Order: sequence, then structure tokens, then C-alpha cells
Amino acid sequence: MRSIKVKSPCSSANLGSGFDSFGVALEAFHDIVTLELTNGEIRIEVTGLEAERIPKSPNRNTAGLVAKKLLEKRGIGVKIHLHKGIPLSMGLGSSGASAAACAYGLNELLKLGLSKNEIIKWAALGEIAAAGAVHADNVAASVLGGFTIVRVHDDLIEAVRIEPPQSLEVALAMPIIKTAENKTAAARAILPCTIPLKNTVSNIQNAAYIVAGFHFGDINMIGRGMTDAIAEPFRKKLIPCYEAVKKAALDAGAAGVTISGAGPTVIAVIDSAKTSARDVAKAMAEIFRDGGVECKTCCSKPSLKGTERIS
Repeated sequence: MRSIKVKSPCSSANLGSGFDSFGVALEAFHDIVTLELTNGEIRIEVTGLEAERIPKSPNRNTAGLVAKKLLEKRGIGVKIHLHKGIPLSMGLGSSGASAAACAYGLNELLKLGLSKNEIIKWAALGEIAAAGAVHADNVAASVLGGFTIVRVHDDLIEAVRIEPPQSLEVALAMPIIKTAENKTAAARAILPCTIPLKNTVSNIQNAAYIVAGFHFGDINMIGRGMTDAIAEPFRKKLIPCYEAVKKAALDAGAAGVTISGAGPTVIAVIDSAKTSARDVAKAMAEIFRDGGVECKTCCSKPSLKGTERIS
């Protein structure tokens, strides 16, 4: 086999209290990566959403960096065609999905026999190209699908997947605002180096509640656990109208609301058996627009398949 085509879903990291630990894969958007083995170097072509903004250098492209790391000393090259379907710089795991697709595809193509955790580890290395550091929360969700928990210890990355409740949906409000060139790194830079003990304990309790909510299929429990005392108090300053948007979503029936990853997308978790995700998305968009901020919305179910081969 000389070529393979792989599809990888977008994701939302953290879910509030699960900073750098939680992720959920979403059906809303996907990246498609085609890999073709060559005898030469790593070449990257990009089409799709904002293709002109995506670096073609392997060192600066998340899929390219994964390929470079995996193919070192193998004496082969690869042509990567990346079709972007995930909006850039929105906090929806765009860079992570590309990295996940490349790691998954090369494992299949070269018959490396990597475990899921090993695929996640290689994909997380690709995030260095976009964020300047290894991050596994988005890539774990994109690889495995569903709700994921990652544990990073020294050089070890472990991920656990939990099936989301059947009636869980999300509403995404994506404000069109100017963000830093390296948005993820900038969003990390504004966080304090030390966290008060009270805030740390609060996040541990809330994160445990999210895990319990997914385990029991209790969406209200998930929502209550999304309260974040570590990152949100600082990152919300980068999102106009954030508090008003959050209140509008809760008033419209959302179980919980927070910043998706590093933002600026606002994600609301909804029990579709009780509340319309479209109504929640509309409520959030109206607040953004009343504040003079253009906003796109999307409603989505979790992606249960994760990254998969499509040809």
C-alpha cells in the first residue's frame, strides 16, 4: 500500500475544569489527510479552509512534523495532502486533528503496529509546530472519538475513552475576532504560574464531577462540573461579551458553558431531550452581535468514531 486517506474530527479541549486533561471529539468539522509514500522528502499541499494561512514547511505544520519524526532514519518520504475542514484559530483542535490524521495514517501505511496511546503520543509531538509544546488533549479526542481523559507522566501518555450520553449535544458560538498569531501559546502565556489552593481544589472536584457525569450518562452533572477556576478567569478577557454570552446560554437551557480549548469559541453542553441546541446557539449569537461581534454558530453531536481510514 503506497497511499491512504484519513479523516479526523475536530475537538473541544478542557471542558472547563479539565485543563490539559479532557477532550471531546465533535462531528461538526473534519480534516482529511491523504498520505502517499515517496522516495524523497516530505512535501505538503493544503486545500480547504484558509489554506493560504497554513505553513507548508514540515517543521511548522503539525502533520508535517509528525511525518518528519516518524520517518526519521527510515529512508522514505511522504507527500501529504491536507484538506482543511476545521476552522483555524477557533479552539476546535484544528492543528490536533491534522496531527492525529497523519500519525494514524502513517501507522496504517507503514504497518507499524502502534497502540492507540502510541499514536496519540506521536500526534501530540506534532502540536509543537502550532503551540510550541506537546499537547495530548485535542489529539486524544480526535484519535479515539467520544470523551477522553489524558494522563501525561514523564515520557508516557495514556488516554481513556468514555462513551458520551446519547442525548448530549453541543452548541458552538464562534466569534469572528482578531487573535494572536500563535493563539494557543498566547492563551497559555496569560495564565499565572501559581494557582491558589482553593481554586485548585475546586477544579479537581469539578473535573471529577465531569468524569462521573459521563460515566453515569448525566448531562446536568457534566454541566455543573464545567465550572473552571484556573483558566477561564484569565482567558475570558480575550473574548468580548463572554460573561453575557455564557449567561444567555444557561438561560436558554444549557447544562454547562465554557471556553472551547484556548478559545475564542464558546461551547455549551446540552441535553437534547430537554433543550434545543439551536435555541442555545441562537441565544449566544444574539449577545455577540448585540455587542458588535460577528458570530458563526454550529450545533453538533460528539464524534464517536474518531480518526478513521476512508480509502
